[in-house]
Formats: sequence, C-alpha cells, structure tokens
Amino acid sequence: MHKIYDLLLRLLKRAKMYVDPAVHGTTKLTSYFAVMTYCLVTKTEKLMFSPYFLDLWNLFQPKLSEPAIPVHMNKQALLLFWYHVCIDCPENVKLIIQNPHVTKNIAFNYILADHEDQEVIVFNRCMLPAYYGLLRLCCQQSRPFTRQLASHQNIQWAFKNITPYTTQYNAAINELFKLMRLFVTKYSDATEQELREIHHFKRTTLRLYLGVLDARACWATLINVLRILVETTDDRIFVIYNNGLPLLFQAFYTLHMMYHEATACHVTADMVDLLAIVQDLLKTARTNRDTLELRQWLATWKDQPDIMRKLLTLLNSFTPPELRQICIEVLQEMVLLYPNESLSTLVPLLAGCHATFQESNSPGSTGPFFPRRGQKLLPSKTSIRPPRPVVQMFLHASQLESSKGVDEDYDHQLIDFYLPYHQLVDMLCRVAISNECITADLVSLSAMLAIEGVPLHLPVFPKLWLDIIHSDVGREFIQLLCNSSYFIDYLESVLLDERTCLNHPLIFQLFSVLLPKVSNQVINDQMLTHVSALMSTFAKTYEAADISKHAYKLNADLRALCLVFSVEQPSEVPKEFKKTVNNIIENCSQLVKSENCNSANCKDEKNVNQDGDIQVKSLDNNKDENQSPTTSTEGQPTKRQRLSSSEKDSSSPIKIENSSPSKPFDEKKFFQPGEHCDPFLIPAISSSSSPRWVEMLHKSALTLNSLLQENS
Repeated sequence: MHKIYDLLLRLLKRAKMYVDPAVHGTTKLTSYFAVMTYCLVTKTEKLMFSPYFLDLWNLFQPKLSEPAIPVHMNKQALLLFWYHVCIDCPENVKLIIQNPHVTKNIAFNYILADHEDQEVIVFNRCMLPAYYGLLRLCCQQSRPFTRQLASHQNIQWAFKNITPYTTQYNAAINELFKLMRLFVTKYSDATEQELREIHHFKRTTLRLYLGVLDARACWATLINVLRILVETTDDRIFVIYNNGLPLLFQAFYTLHMMYHEATACHVTADMVDLLAIVQDLLKTARTNRDTLELRQWLATWKDQPDIMRKLLTLLNSFTPPELRQICIEVLQEMVLLYPNESLSTLVPLLAGCHATFQESNSPGSTGPFFPRRGQKLLPSKTSIRPPRPVVQMFLHASQLESSKGVDEDYDHQLIDFYLPYHQLVDMLCRVAISNECITADLVSLSAMLAIEGVPLHLPVFPKLWLDIIHSDVGREFIQLLCNSSYFIDYLESVLLDERTCLNHPLIFQLFSVLLPKVSNQVINDQMLTHVSALMSTFAKTYEAADISKHAYKLNADLRALCLVFSVEQPSEVPKEFKKTVNNIIENCSQLVKSENCNSANCKDEKNVNQDGDIQVKSLDNNKDENQSPTTSTEGQPTKRQRLSSSEKDSSSPIKIENSSPSKPFDEKKFFQPGEHCDPFLIPAISSSSSPRWVEMLHKSALTLNSLLQENS
C-alpha cells in the first residue's frame, strides 16, 4: 500500500494539468484524492505526505480556491484529504502555519451560500466541515495565525451566512464555533495587542449577530454565540445596549410556543440555556443600573408583563425541574429590576390562581415531574404537557403520599419542588414592603401559600412576618394579615392538623406573637372541642409511647396546648391529663440529667438553652437564673402576669428565647430580598430520638403545668 500511496503523492505535481474546469470539468480528481484519503491509516502515511505539501498547496491555490464554481467536487475531495492528513499530525499543520504565503491566502476560498439550492447545500455540508476544521487545527497550533484569521473578512462572512442555518450545516457550524472559542481565548502571557484584538473581535462579532440575526428562527445560534463571546460585565452591558434582551425574549416566545404546541420538539435544554443567559444579563443590569445610559435603556423596555406571564406558565409539575428553577430565578431578577411592574403583573395573577385553588379544594392533575415516593430518577424527556399553559404550584394535602418525617428522600423532593416558588412570593412581599406598595391581595397570597406550606413545615411565611414585626417598616400591614381569612385558616390548619410544625422555632414564635391578636377568630367551639379531645387522648398516647423516641410529637402537642391556654382558659382539665404532664416533667428531667451526665462523664453538667425555650412571664423579674422557670423561691408555681385587653392585643404571654438559626433582623437585608434565601429556610428532617427534643418536651411541660396551675 505504501508504494501505491507514494506513487500517488508523486503525482500531485502533475495533477495541476487536470484542474481546468473548462477542459476537464470539476470531478476529474475526486477518485484520486479518495484513494489517497483511504490510504491514511496511521501517522506514518500522514508523515509521508509532508515532502509533497507545496505540490498540494499549488494545486489548491489559486486554481481550485478562487474560481466562482458553487459545486466544485475536485476542491471538496482535496480539502477532505488535506484535513484528514493533518488530524493528529502537528507536523503537517506546522507546514501550513510556517509558510507566510499559505497563511496569507488559505482563508480565501470561494463559497456560495445558496440555502435554496439543494445541490449546493449538500456540497457545502460535506466540504465546509473539512475546510473550517483545517483552519481550526492551524489556530490550535499558532496564536499569530489565530489573530490573523479572526480579523479576516471571510470569517465574518461565514458567521453571518453559515452559522444561522443550524439544520443545514450542523457540522460546519460546530467547527465555526470552535474557531470562535479559539479567537476569544485569553492566554496568561497574552500581550496588550492580543487583548485589544480579542476585544475588537468580540465587539465586531456581537454587533454582527445582534444586528442581523432573526432570533425567532435562529435561537440556537444566538445562544451559542452569547455563551462563547459574553464573559465579562462589560460584554453583558454591550449586549444589553445592542438590543440583546429583546432578541433573547423573541427566541423565548418561539421556544415557549414550540414547547406547548409541538410536543415532539424537545427544546427544554435550549430554553434553560437561553434563560440562563437572560438571568446573567438581568443581574448585570440590576447591579449596574446606576449608570445613566443603562437606566435610560431599561426605562424604554416595556415587554416585562408579557414575559413574566409566560414564565409563570412554566411553573407546574409538567415542566422539568431545571427549566422550572431557571424560570423562577429569572422572575426574581425581574422583580428586583422592575418592582412596580412585577407587582402589578404577578400579584393579581398569582392571587387569583391560588384563591381559585383554595375555593375549589381540589388537588387537580399532576405532571410527570411531581414528587413521588420511591422515584429515583426523573424522566429526561416527556411529551406530556398540560392542556394549556398554566401556573400549577399548588399543594393539596391529599396529594402527599406520606407525612413529613416518614420518608426523608420524599421530603427533600417536596422541598426542592415547592421552596423556590415560596421564596419567589416571599421576595414579592419584601419588595412590596420596601416600596410601600403592599396590597390586600399580596397579603392574602402570602397567607394562602402559608396554608399550602403547612404539610411541608415551611417557615418562609413566619420568617417574613417576624421580620416585619421586628422592623419599623410595614408594621401597619400586620393588621392586613390579621384581617385575612386565609391567615386564620393557616393558624387553624397548624393547630388542628399539623401541630408538629410548632417544633420549628420560627413558626412557634409567630404563633406566640400573633395568635393573641386573632384569638377570638381562632379559639372557637370547634377548637375548644378539639383541645378537649386532645387532652383526653394525650394520656393514652404518652403511656404507649417511648418518651425518648416520641418527644418530638409530644412536644408539638404540648406547645399547641400552651398557645391555646395562654389566650383562652380551659373550662375543665382532666385529672388524668394533669397527672400525665407531671409524669412527663419527672421523666424528662431524669432523662436530661442522665444524658448530661453521660455526655460530660458526670463531671461537667451543663444547662443547655435550646431553640424555642419557653418562659412564662413572671411578676418576679429578679428571679435566680438557675431557678426553674415555673416555680418560685417557695416552691410554688409562679403567677402568670395578667394582661389588660390592650396588652393582650399587642403582646404574647409566651416569650420565646430564640436561639434558632434565624438571624437578627437586618434592615439592609430586608430591603434586598434577593439575598434573603438562607439555607435555614429548608427545615431539617426531625429526629424524634434526639435528646434535644426530650429537653424541649420538659420545658414545654413545665410551661403548660404553670398555665394549668394558674387557671385552677
């Protein structure tokens, strides 16, 4: 084979006799180059070509490269051979980049971009990947050649006339984008001149694409170009100034329509990539909006309401999680950048959706991405779509397959699904308060989400309103909350159905502060009947339970009773219940002492003040700190301080010594809700066997015992 191959290589010089298309046509040499390409088995054959490099170049230029022949099969065959003989053979590439005449003229190659002529399309589809691939191999070995090629007019022509047509020239476009990456690569030892040339190339190419590209049809090209060229804040600002955001959203409209109407089109990845670019641009606009020019541009852009509505319709269980998450993140950026427009658009829409859901009290249909127990992997692709674009981030209790704490993986799935959406509404509330434009609809929306978050034990709602209570801003909105029927439903839902929520310090603190303000609406006959039933069954529950394993649930029940009894005295307390409370105090005290003794080797017992400690207001403000919170110096129960009617409305009889993960109120953070999503908002899975809960149960029992002693 080597003899045949060597003979063919020696014939390269004579091949010039057959390149005149007028005499020999354009296909005379195709078989010749096809056989030589077939001979390229190893690097040995590729190195055998090196002595004949100039013969090949003189054959290609100018006789094959310059004639205006749209379908030149000889040129195609030569370029395919040349490309393959250079792959994994830097020696042959070096022959190109070390020859000034070659590097100067190799970029000149006649190409016709006729996107209607099928013959031309097929020809270019085969020839262009080899040609651009050859240029890429040269750029990978020579930085001077890279800079020279980046400024060549034919490269800009290729970007403009080839890259938009992804369905016709996929392989060629991939090579062009690889070239583009090489053109903007910054090396550690780059000179100032190289950096200036890279900057100039970026600006020229971005201006080209943002000026001529039809984003509705060429979204894939737009995404790839921006991912390659946009690296710095200056790049993003340049894109914004040159109409980048409207172009991106034009592409988003097309993808949104295809996603819902053409279920066979899997455009999810494109939508995620596009929205990630949008998020970066919006974040840059927000952090740099102090500049006059950028502020003026942002003021002229008026498409936000329609964009936000379309983003909302992707918040459902039919949407893959990565797309749903990026939609929420883009919405958050838009809320921060356009607060007034966002509030006027999002709040009525979301409040109406959740109000309809609350009134219907129906779980509705769920999509393939709704959390389910035992689901290890989510489907990568699905053609299942909702009947129409819809917001569907509701949670009905009947949709849950298990209570919180039963299946840790399932709990995390639910948190991952719902928490980002709850944080979005939390951000809306904080932005509204900081802009002094909170409305009854927004308060109702916040309370409705609180109801839906009860089975998940989400503390987003309590954290928001505790921040408001502890601040000087927005206190007048507390009355709006107390007047909301949804807030009353939230309190009842926790006290009646999901008392273990009260083990979370933020939730318990909110109840202790606000329950007295609305006690006449919450503590009704139904609630008192439920409380009586709870006291009657509590003794049996306690007797059948291992206190060290069930302290978590028992503590929640006692906390609920403490809250109710702090605002409404029980008409009758079963003796068996009182006895049970005393037994809990005694048993928990022994367990806590035993645990402290074991942990400190009986040498260094410590009094640990845990999250959510409950202390009853005492008339004796000078009581010894080491004294029991429910006994006086004479060993008698302390009297709970009587509250006047006005005091009852403004303060809670239960004080929380809160050493929870919640942070002290920071006014700056309150006004910058984008920084608010702290990790502690994700409630940890409870460990009912933890010694912490035994100690908490002990303190709750002491508090309840004090309340019962006072009321007796």
